[in-house]
Amino acid sequence: MALPELDTRSVLDTVEENFTRLGLKTYAIRMIYAGEHLVKKDELIHMFSKTVNDVNSSYCEIHVTGLLLVYDSFFVHVIEGSEDTVHRQIRFLFNLEAQMCKEKAKNEAVEAVAQEKTTEGNIEGNAEKECRIFRRLKTIMVYHSMQTLMFSGWRAFTARPPSLVGNLDVYGPIAEHMEQLRIFLDKMSKLCDLAQHEHHLSFEGLSAVDPKIETLPEVTLLDFLLESRYILDLRRTAHMHRRVDDYVFYFENVWPLPTHFTPRFLYKLKIDDSFVEPLPVMPWEKVKKDVDDEGRETERDEDQTDTSDSD
Repeated sequence: MALPELDTRSVLDTVEENFTRLGLKTYAIRMIYAGEHLVKKDELIHMFSKTVNDVNSSYCEIHVTGLLLVYDSFFVHVIEGSEDTVHRQIRFLFNLEAQMCKEKAKNEAVEAVAQEKTTEGNIEGNAEKECRIFRRLKTIMVYHSMQTLMFSGWRAFTARPPSLVGNLDVYGPIAEHMEQLRIFLDKMSKLCDLAQHEHHLSFEGLSAVDPKIETLPEVTLLDFLLESRYILDLRRTAHMHRRVDDYVFYFENVWPLPTHFTPRFLYKLKIDDSFVEPLPVMPWEKVKKDVDDEGRETERDEDQTDTSDSD
């Protein structure tokens, strides 16, 4: 008869063993977000490449991988990594956007002062107000607790998307939004599979009958998803990361409490009541009490006078 094992294994031991078998250190996620940009393609690719390199060059449990699809005015970014590294890349992207806007504002202010068109302060304010790199950003989908990563590195592609026949109603029911989201995710799944198997993938010079063209989401579809009110904004997603709001209890918003009823004689309580302190006596209450006492004394004097007369 074999002796039982004396080593006790916890759930943490099992999770760590599974991570070791998969070659991971923590849970991995895949995030797909899209947006509309106002810069050139090469400049946008340089921005994303810089943020990804900055994240991977620092300490991270899972390096950031994925692909970036860039159109003339739209882009789609599929990024994989741990939750911390993915949101770190988003924060770096927003910080880089703010930094580029400040540099652009300074350059325009210097040029305006050199040309003596207007004052430096007014130009800086207008330049910072008008400087925008991303017009719209939306978090399309997030996959949690992934076991297998699709990408081994990060790549960027430029393409000319096909045109969509027909119009999409942004104010339609939620079922229509879900259907268009499903179509978009199917296209991105095919694109990721294609990029995974072809190391030298390119979308330049594609014909209308090329099978690769079916993996590219249309501009109309991207514009529909960016205008959808059912999809969360990317800036809101970055704001909510690792942020726990203060919980407001129900009894803090409702009075009287649901389980306690207001006493009927709340303002006429005795002094020895232990569950509530006596209310202070107001000046007008004192005056009213004095008047009542005087009236009672007058009635007593009249009663005594009547009694003596009858005797």
